[in-house]
Amino acid sequence: MKNLLAIATVLSSIVLSAPTLAQSHTKNHIWKSEYLSTLELGLHALKAEKYEKALEKLTASAKMGNKEGQYYLAQMYFQGWGTPVNYEEGWLWLNVAMEQKTAEWNRSYRQIKNALPEDYINALEPYVEEYISLYGAQAQDLRCETRAAIGSNIKEVICEKRYY
Repeated sequence: MKNLLAIATVLSSIVLSAPTLAQSHTKNHIWKSEYLSTLELGLHALKAEKYEKALEKLTASAKMGNKEGQYYLAQMYFQGWGTPVNYEEGWLWLNVAMEQKTAEWNRSYRQIKNALPEDYINALEPYVEEYISLYGAQAQDLRCETRAAIGSNIKEVICEKRYY
């Protein structure tokens, strides 16, 4: 009877801990749920115009390598949402985000690039390379692949975090 009780206890602890054991994580040991929810919380805060929280969450998401987080963080700096307008920081994050290429992001990138002086862009190039080396696809263990957008023949490059 004691053996049966001991086996039941062990089995129940294994069953209860199974969701934790099965959860995927990144190479940096960030849980998949944390990686995804950080972006989601940042975007919800941005939409609700809670810019301080949006800046915090999108910065965290961007530093984890999330391309969407990087893109929207860049927009916050360009627009001055919750932070003083900062073209340098916006340009750095936008360039890191542009490892993922969508039609919308390409249009935005071209508009901003055309609005900034060429010597300004050239002066920021070493910093762009530094940001990419820290937060880019390779540094953050993302898999980027070319595929057609749903319902279209237009090719996009989509980057996704690898989970283990």
